[in-house]
Amino acid sequence: MSQRPDPPPWGALITSALRRGGMSARQGARRAGISEGRWRQISGGYQVVRPGVYVSVRGPAGTLARMAAAAGVSADELRAAGRPDAALALEGGGSEQLLERIRSLDGDQARELLAQVVVQLGLTGR
Repeated sequence: MSQRPDPPPWGALITSALRRGGMSARQGARRAGISEGRWRQISGGYQVVRPGVYVSVRGPAGTLARMAAAAGVSADELRAAGRPDAALALEGGGSEQLLERIRSLDGDQARELLAQVVVQLGLTGR
């Protein structure tokens, strides 16, 4: 992509919310626990790979949810801006649902799940 893209709807939403709140991108990034550069990439929807060459950036749902929380953007606003995944993360629904499923396991199921996690993370034989 050789032309700087327009920000995605969710990026424009977060940038607008920052302005309304009198916050800078640096302050928002600090609150969200990410670098200012990454904040700008996600809110702008691109990163520069070399002069005049732009690559699209979407940003993970969890990161965008932290940005929205820092800027004062609601889950409903994120949904309306086209990021239902980030809205769910902002509401905590994704992790809460997973935790509920884990809590419902019996002992054998929990051990099996743990064994699968160990294998997937490559932690066997240590």
